[in-house]
Amino acid sequence: MASRLKAVIGLALISLTLFSCKNDNPVPGNNSNVQPLSAFSYTGDQHINSEITFLNKSKNATGYKWDFGNGQTSDKETPPKVKYTAEGVYDVILTAINGNKRAVYKQTLLIAPDDNPKAHFSYAFKDQSTKTPAVVQFTNESVNGVTFKWLIDGQTSYEHDPKHTFNQAGAYTVSLTAIHGAQQHTYTDVVTVTANSDPQAGFVLAYHPYPYKVNEPIQFVNQSKNADAWEWTFGNNGPAPSTAEHPEVTFTTAGNYAVTLIAKKGTVKSAPKTITIKINP
Repeated sequence: MASRLKAVIGLALISLTLFSCKNDNPVPGNNSNVQPLSAFSYTGDQHINSEITFLNKSKNATGYKWDFGNGQTSDKETPPKVKYTAEGVYDVILTAINGNKRAVYKQTLLIAPDDNPKAHFSYAFKDQSTKTPAVVQFTNESVNGVTFKWLIDGQTSYEHDPKHTFNQAGAYTVSLTAIHGAQQHTYTDVVTVTANSDPQAGFVLAYHPYPYKVNEPIQFVNQSKNADAWEWTFGNNGPAPSTAEHPEVTFTTAGNYAVTLIAKKGTVKSAPKTITIKINP
């Protein structure tokens, strides 16, 4: 009787141990608290009646929703090949699902009428800010092109995916030409950049024969934008901080000093602008 009781207790302990180990090590991908990542790539000839193969690169997902932009959809992790029967620009969207969490990834797919080059591009503002200075990343989505020519803000670029900074507000017509031998095609779009009403710090030093020396006045010229107040600091052991618009200061000790200006408009502060100035004996 005692032996049977010991055997039952032993089996119970083994079962409990296995149950505990199972709970402490959940199977990856089955945790509905994990945020999924949606991503995919595609291959295939991008012309009418071609079949495109989509490769799912998502992570931490247990379900998928594909929208291929042409009326076709799929809920398969690896969808069947998709045939596009008309030329055009298609937004392909993959939603990766894990429990009640969603992640969405979109790519633009260009279908050309034939094997001749056809140009197309999209663009995105850095940090989603359209305000000047606006940094725009262009993505070349052309097909059948060998070389490419961009016209952006009066400048020419032959990069595949150029980045450009627009310093003035306005509507800019951007063109991309895809070239293959004697064949070429041009696509244009308009990038609209808005004025930046936030304070922006900037300054220079008034002209002064080199070098700067101790105990002589140095004039700083404020070039900030959209500001009505200023905060100047002049580095460790430098002159006292100042709120003057164009301060004139004197350094009493030789060395290198980090001069920083923060421009303000009401309660809004700019990013700091810093330069290093060398003061000679």
